[in-house]
Amino acid sequence: MVLALAGAATGIWFIQSNSGSDEKPTTGGIVIAASPAAESSPVPPAMMPADVANPPALPHQVSAHVRQAYPLLMDVDFKCDSAGCAVTATIPPPTGDEFLQKRQEMLLGGLARVIEADGYRVVGPIQMDEIDDNLFHIRAPLVQAHEQTN
Repeated sequence: MVLALAGAATGIWFIQSNSGSDEKPTTGGIVIAASPAAESSPVPPAMMPADVANPPALPHQVSAHVRQAYPLLMDVDFKCDSAGCAVTATIPPPTGDEFLQKRQEMLLGGLARVIEADGYRVVGPIQMDEIDDNLFHIRAPLVQAHEQTN
């Protein structure tokens, strides 16, 4: 704001100092535009910490997003226990080639990308335990995206 006023004063001085010449000024006045919204925010949004600007999704939202991306999964849940937090689910026996392709996509990074979009990071490989013939329980261990792991 101070710079705008200084600029206006300089402009007025320049116009007045040139008024004695034969040339007439091309403008009849000076317009000063200031943005009041810029003054109301002490920290620009680009400088805000990522966890404040985009907090991680709630556990039920993460589970819903995983179910939406991979409807082949059963019993999808976001759980925290003594081993840490994880997305868990059951993969039923395959029903065809399309199912196998979708399962492979999920296990090779697709599930991690869905979880990362919700503000979490998968740490380590997805754990798979066969609980019956071709029926698997999976566990994707995770932390909030801004947390560091040792």
